[in-house]
Amino acid sequence: MRFLKYIISLLLLVMAGNVLAKSDGTGWVFSPVVGVNRLALNVFYDTVYNAPFVGTVRITTDLPEDVEGESSYPSKNFHFENNLQPRAFDVEAGLEIRRKFGTQDDFFIGIGAWETLAEAGNITVTFPLQGQANNRATFRRKSKLSYTQYYLGIRHYLTKRSSKFNAYMNLSLREIFDVDYEETNVFQFVSGAPQGFKRIFIYKSQATGFLMFQFGMGAEYRFAERFSIAMEGAYAVHVKAGALKGGSTKNDYNDGDGIQTEPYVIRAVNPLNEIGALDEDGKTYNKVNLRFDGWHLLVKFNIEF
Repeated sequence: MRFLKYIISLLLLVMAGNVLAKSDGTGWVFSPVVGVNRLALNVFYDTVYNAPFVGTVRITTDLPEDVEGESSYPSKNFHFENNLQPRAFDVEAGLEIRRKFGTQDDFFIGIGAWETLAEAGNITVTFPLQGQANNRATFRRKSKLSYTQYYLGIRHYLTKRSSKFNAYMNLSLREIFDVDYEETNVFQFVSGAPQGFKRIFIYKSQATGFLMFQFGMGAEYRFAERFSIAMEGAYAVHVKAGALKGGSTKNDYNDGDGIQTEPYVIRAVNPLNEIGALDEDGKTYNKVNLRFDGWHLLVKFNIEF
């Protein structure tokens, strides 16, 4: 939120200096922004998206004859792999306000949001539950990773602005201040004691404070006195990478289900409360690093006032 205060302060400074600025025509431009991107999240995908669903359940029915007493009840492990598939491209959207200075430069601030969704296909698994070893269930897994960002920057036109076509370069500083990850694992039982019921496991984690620089080039076309459209290509790089933190879980299983080892897909793994994703071996956790470097292709609809 400190970065937001800086943006507001700079905006007030720009507005206060409006009477001193040598602007070309109308001074302010409001721009809705939409686009697609491809971000460098390979490490995130390789760890989180490939994490298995693992746990242990106590078995109380159909026991061997030599089992006597609750303390000797056997346990059965489950290990389900249902990997999520990343999208090739994701969508982003936002709002931007620019202030013209002279004939070749603009100052701009903006806010934007992005998210990527992933879902694995239904698979059928044998899920021990409620004391029975061989219940059958369909397993569905889905997730969402999203962020919100504030940014400020400078646009420089390659030549003096014309009335129709203009080419430009951008440089901006951005803070990704709100990163959220949520994953849902749903088991719909089709046989056994829990037939007709579901068990749902939800995992959440957050992060904040990622600083980035973004460089871009674009061109705009004015089709009316106060309206123009622009297309822009940009690349963003991290000042410093970060990690998910503060994992939480929510589920609807109960004591009668007999779960001894609560299944975790992601969880805090060190004193910094950073999140790790369960390795394919089902025993160790891999640190989840986040980098949002990547390409952006943006379309901006500009309204001057």
